[in-house]
Amino acid sequence: MPARQTVDNQVMSGNPTPLVVQYLYVHEPGEAFFYPTARSQSSVASVAQRYLECALTQAASLQLQDVECDLALATNLQDRSTLGRAGEALLARIEALGVQILPTAYRHRPSDDGANYVSSRYVLDAIMTATEGQPADRRLWFTDLDCVWADAARTFAASPPAEEVGCIFPPYSPDWIAGISKDGWTRNAIWSLARGMGAPEGKTLPPWIGGELLMGTPEPLRALVKACEEIDARLTAEGKVLGAEEEILSLVGALDLVRYHDLSSVARRIHTGARQQAPKLDVETAVQLGLWHLPAEKGLSFRRTASEMLKGPGKRLRRDLSNTPRLAHRFNVAGTGLGRRLRDDAWLAGHRIHGKASALLQRD
Repeated sequence: MPARQTVDNQVMSGNPTPLVVQYLYVHEPGEAFFYPTARSQSSVASVAQRYLECALTQAASLQLQDVECDLALATNLQDRSTLGRAGEALLARIEALGVQILPTAYRHRPSDDGANYVSSRYVLDAIMTATEGQPADRRLWFTDLDCVWADAARTFAASPPAEEVGCIFPPYSPDWIAGISKDGWTRNAIWSLARGMGAPEGKTLPPWIGGELLMGTPEPLRALVKACEEIDARLTAEGKVLGAEEEILSLVGALDLVRYHDLSSVARRIHTGARQQAPKLDVETAVQLGLWHLPAEKGLSFRRTASEMLKGPGKRLRRDLSNTPRLAHRFNVAGTGLGRRLRDDAWLAGHRIHGKASALLQRD
């Protein structure tokens, strides 16, 4: 499929269909990176494959619900052979699901370019690429790769007014250090920084803005990127750095430079597994949501589901999407008992052994 610079504008019943945009930055050989939840750090190709498994799973969770929407993947990838055979197969299957590839350069890197979540600001470039030439009233949904659409129709129906940017307000306490923050930024720290930069008087402690979901119409989304650019330039001039996208997104909100709309009633970050130290979301609440962000499932349920999609049309996944409790079990949203953890650990160990054996055979 030839790559295009902008996404086709499809209009259904007089209104533009929602456009869901995933984004994948593929690292250059020798570039430092660290993604704690990826369960793969050995090479550029293996990390890209892990995230392509997520992209395939997310795209399938949309397409198998038969909901009216368009899908795109913004990526800087130029040479598909750098993905390895497994990565090329994953990308081909993603395209077969109707996902359009959007060539997108990484121009909004953090100024320190640290290795921890180095690609987190790539969403700003995805916004600029995907919104170009779009109808003024089209809703675009930018999601992290490790998301599952449990109820796409309900999520789309929660779109905020056109002048606002939808996102998730993670319920972090004022002094909680978010995992994405390598420099220890908290809500209190962001608020202190904002007050020093002239935040409006009378404003209360602002929310933390999650970067896993940003949605809206083109104008406010592009205005958000411009606000981030302007604040970055100001911070750089003052010798200050905010590395991750959540930090700069939270700061521009604290400065009232963008109008955010909390979509936590339909979309949340869910920390699965007994080993996760972050606050857990109760199962009863989780199964009522329409979009799950599951960072700890990259090497587990996303990988298993991607394997299914590579082998067939996804009948089991379609069945699970029609039954939320089954879907919650598939993606560990329903909790993990000892038996499930033992099965997961055995599954991971088997894949590690298989990967090492394959690498040795290729070397010989």
